[in-house]
Amino acid sequence: MWTFFLWTFAAFAAAIYCLTKAVIDLRSRKYISGVIGLASAVVFLLTPTQVTTQPVKIDLPA
Repeated sequence: MWTFFLWTFAAFAAAIYCLTKAVIDLRSRKYISGVIGLASAVVFLLTPTQVTTQPVKIDLPA
């Protein structure tokens, strides 16, 4: 469970970094790197994370 929180935090940290770098690049008129930064932040935020679950087996009477 801790790895889920660790990877989620890492993805949010990377997305925040990409967003701030993209804003800095766009304000300094570096449009190509700004768009790449925005796209990579979107990829980080839209990537699904999988929560590890334990399988449960239920036997029902006939």
